[in-house]
Amino acid sequence: MKKLLVATAAGFCIFSTAAFSVQPSQSGQNIFTCEASVLPLDEGHALISWKGKGVQVTAAGSPDHMSRIDCAGTMESMADKTFKASGYCLHTDRDGDKWIDRWWNDSTMKTGRWEYTGVSGKWKDLRGVKGNFVFTDLSTQSECRGVSNWEVTR
Repeated sequence: MKKLLVATAAGFCIFSTAAFSVQPSQSGQNIFTCEASVLPLDEGHALISWKGKGVQVTAAGSPDHMSRIDCAGTMESMADKTFKASGYCLHTDRDGDKWIDRWWNDSTMKTGRWEYTGVSGKWKDLRGVKGNFVFTDLSTQSECRGVSNWEVTR
């Protein structure tokens, strides 16, 4: 009887963790407006500081759908047309719960990469979720904006 009770309790714990743990969407779009400032360092070499605000669009009903995004990052552009970029985004869902994504990209990579870290509420224990992204710059002469299409890889 004691073994049955222990097995039932262990099964309930496993079931309840799986049933109630929050998982981010497997793919989506981050849509941004942004500000960028350029610091020329040398001929053809510059450091760009970037700040973006926007929204994360995923499947309707997903806990991360329509989350607010606040980002900051840098991009170093070299004279040989190579680049390195990295930064962070703070995501805030409709309930006010938060998580961070750290992102990076350079001219040797086919796609950029990102990794989530939970901060508060339902996302607090979020770890190990990683993925790829492709950023499309939609900026004009008078407006800084863009879209990042992303997917989870693990």
